[in-house]
Amino acid sequence: MNAQKIAVTADIENGLNSPISGHFGHCRAFIVTTIEDGEIAKVETIPNLSHSSCAEPVNQLVELGVDVLITMGMGMKPFMTAQQLGLTIVRSGNATVGDAVRAYLKGLGEIMDRDGLCGGAGGGCH
Repeated sequence: MNAQKIAVTADIENGLNSPISGHFGHCRAFIVTTIEDGEIAKVETIPNLSHSSCAEPVNQLVELGVDVLITMGMGMKPFMTAQQLGLTIVRSGNATVGDAVRAYLKGLGEIMDRDGLCGGAGGGCH
């Protein structure tokens, strides 16, 4: 059985019903789903720890075994760290974590690249 872990940025801690956070660095938590045989097998809530570096939450997710991060927006530093650590980043416009994960499992969602990153220092991106 091949398990995959998908983390989604969330503004509130309400499992699959949590609304997706608009920005990786400002999310309250990560909702981490374990996927087995193409289905959601487990849902965990991981608080976004206060951090001095945007790379810290990326490292936290990688240490938890996360393979894919779904978010609406992200800055350059965490994006570059995620890429270096082999984390796939997917942009989603879905309203909830559950909708975003199900869409990803159906092959929907846009792989994030440098062109779609946030400007930082209050710069908008989404």
